[in-house]
Amino acid sequence: MAVAVAHALIRTIRGRSANSPSPSSYPPDESPSVAQVLPGGLVFESHQDTDIYSSASRRRSSSAWNGSATDTAQPQQPPPPQLDPVDERSLSVATAVIGLIAASHHTFHDIQDINFAPRTLTASLQTLLGTTKSLKLTAQLAYKWLRRVETTQALPYADRAALIEVDAVIIILAEAAEAVSEAGNVLVEIVREATDAAARISDVVPKHAPAILNVSERIERVEHLLSKLLVILQISSLPEALSARATIDTSLAVIMGENAALAESVRSMPDVFNARGLVPPERLASIHARPPPSYSVPAPSVPEALPDYSAATQSDTHPDGSVTIRPLGWSVFASLTLADLCILSLVPLPFCSAELRYGEFYTDAFSRRVDPQLAELMERPAKQKAAQLASILGSRSEAVAMTDNENFARRVGMEVENQMTRDGRPRLRAQPNLIIGGP
Repeated sequence: MAVAVAHALIRTIRGRSANSPSPSSYPPDESPSVAQVLPGGLVFESHQDTDIYSSASRRRSSSAWNGSATDTAQPQQPPPPQLDPVDERSLSVATAVIGLIAASHHTFHDIQDINFAPRTLTASLQTLLGTTKSLKLTAQLAYKWLRRVETTQALPYADRAALIEVDAVIIILAEAAEAVSEAGNVLVEIVREATDAAARISDVVPKHAPAILNVSERIERVEHLLSKLLVILQISSLPEALSARATIDTSLAVIMGENAALAESVRSMPDVFNARGLVPPERLASIHARPPPSYSVPAPSVPEALPDYSAATQSDTHPDGSVTIRPLGWSVFASLTLADLCILSLVPLPFCSAELRYGEFYTDAFSRRVDPQLAELMERPAKQKAAQLASILGSRSEAVAMTDNENFARRVGMEVENQMTRDGRPRLRAQPNLIIGGP
């Protein structure tokens, strides 16, 4: 009798256990994230919109679309609402100028966030900081004056738009966007390498110094060319304006010679916005009627009327001292000027925002959101302009960020620490974060 009672009691206990839910069956706690709203209706988080996050988001999204996520993958969270998705369509010049302002602004802050100590080992980064600062300021002026080109009455010398070729604007802005994007890639690589090796930035920078100096030179050159565009539009002296144009023409040939990929992209770029449809047919006919490029021999009798051929004639290519004249143009807009085509939202660039670091700034959505405030700000006096620009672009002020969420180097370092080791194994313990150079 006692044995039967005991068996019945055991069966009762087992039945209750089977009907009870396991701890793992309870739904996890959900804590919805709340976006911070800044003045003016913007939903930017201060200095959170780096391409490191954007690139990671794109990689995660791509994995989800392709069905390549593994069973061990963590649940993916949607990107913050303040980041515009990168655009697969071609950029326009108008959109690219705004994107260049924002990208150079954020890249400048990224460099600021890196500890340069000891400065003797990080001289290349200091050079990049200076050139990026110059570019972000010149890009703002270029935006201001290119907007004025669309309304010739706003230019002090209305005929100057005829001295600037559309090809020049396309190539300069394309080179600027690529150079700033490359600078961002180099910075991320440096911080990731330092974090993975538990080293200081100064220990890693010398290895990357050639790449840093190369991109610094690209940024410096393109900033110089943007300045020359401004000279043409602003200066009263016509000879100086023509000299600035000659400098641009010479530099474009150098850029296209060094960057074969860009040259091919510009050459094959279609008129996606049908901008040539706004040019009078007789103007296009006059361009097509021009003779093809040939050779030119400098005439000693009128040296003041000739370009400087000294560098080109030092080669043995043409023993008679002649040099090959550059092509009539580089793109489908060959020989057209801003006087022919001043609506910059119809002039394309030879790539899309998805190809660029900080590509979220090179989108129509971002451009539409910030353009009215940016245009108003650029026409104001310079007082407190930096702080207002930071607010418009969703960034912080000029100070170095100290919090982990805002500081570029700390944020990238923590991302690396939470990922895999280089040999593909999950990182089992946090590494000491020494890349900042202090607590």
